[in-house]
Amino acid sequence: MILKLEPYSGISGDMFMGALAPLLDAEAEMMALPAALGLENVEVTFEDVIRSTIRCRKANVKVAGEAPASERHEHDHSHDHHHHHDHHPHDRSHAAHPHNSHHDHGHVHAHSHRAYTDIVELIRQADLPEGARELALHFFLKLGEAEAEMHGMPLEAVHFHEVGGEDAIVDLVGAAVLIDKLKPDAVFCTPVCVGSGFVKTAHGRLPVPAPATEKLLQGLPSFQGPVPKEMTTPTGAAILAVLQPDFDLPTLITRTTGFGAGTRDLDQPNALRVSLCETPKHGAQASVTLLETNLDNMSGEDLGADLLQDLLDQGALDAWLSPILMKKGRPAHLLQVLCAPTVAEKLCAYILKTVPTLGVRQFEGKRTTLAREVRVVSTRYGVIEVKVHQLADGSERFLPEYESCRLAAEVAGVSIREVREQALQNL
Repeated sequence: MILKLEPYSGISGDMFMGALAPLLDAEAEMMALPAALGLENVEVTFEDVIRSTIRCRKANVKVAGEAPASERHEHDHSHDHHHHHDHHPHDRSHAAHPHNSHHDHGHVHAHSHRAYTDIVELIRQADLPEGARELALHFFLKLGEAEAEMHGMPLEAVHFHEVGGEDAIVDLVGAAVLIDKLKPDAVFCTPVCVGSGFVKTAHGRLPVPAPATEKLLQGLPSFQGPVPKEMTTPTGAAILAVLQPDFDLPTLITRTTGFGAGTRDLDQPNALRVSLCETPKHGAQASVTLLETNLDNMSGEDLGADLLQDLLDQGALDAWLSPILMKKGRPAHLLQVLCAPTVAEKLCAYILKTVPTLGVRQFEGKRTTLAREVRVVSTRYGVIEVKVHQLADGSERFLPEYESCRLAAEVAGVSIREVREQALQNL
């Protein structure tokens, strides 16, 4: 399944949750997140709201019994909003406070201070699927790195302000759970609306986009939009920074769509549109990343010890080894891994950790794929799985699954070829 994002009114963590959770029938999982994270007095609710005549789904995070943002949210990030902080000055170790205060999208953040290391520990101890845990840690790593660079301090010294609040943590962990549940084959996005003007914060007036948001969105196409307010928040920018969506949209078939609402009604729909799509049956292009590294100091035993399967388990689309000859006549192997851009950083880190290499090269490209499905066929040797490829002329190509044929052949005491031919005859 392909994930398409349309942040024409910006993006925030709660908008992402409100749009995608209903599409995956995952609202109950989102409502269970506070307990999984060990956050007491926090509640997640969902409601239908109207934004510019469009029915949208609003995700609310109630902290310490407070009303949902849609019921009590009254200020925004315009030039004249009133949001006063009574915090005492902090020393430099507490200077990095990502700006993510209340805004038109509907965040209502508890003003708790958490160190980056505290949030990492909170997520590591939470009852979460492992893939979701890694993704959530990646979100906060991106946020922490952005703040560390902006304030000129080590990552470990970063303390989050609003982004360290319970609701922001639930927003980003919720996004991680949803993405891990969907496991999209590819992610596409339209240019990101960031807004314009200035916002008042505890640390003075900041330009829109706020420094952390601007850092996270570097390399991604964005535009101001007609509304002079903050439209994209650090939590939303962190999601995009990790997903690294492709902005060159191919031809897609939309299967279902959700709208995640911001809080206020604007002159345009204040919502994030999220769509689950498929490629046309005749095939379509999708962005891919090719990772590769030369290996001249691994034994054949280590190379064959499930390395390629482990990479596939980590999210690679394909992985292979080729013999090469390096300088000074040294025999070696070239490891190449094909993956979606969204998991390139994760796989790169896994390769550097797993094999004795000093670097991994990355190449961005396109691949054209055929639509495919798996059917089951009843034969006298049992049920056989068959891959079905949809060709450009509308015809179909059938490939019996090797493992399915092998198992059936072992049980029946016949050749794999005979099982394969029976499967094709019975289609």
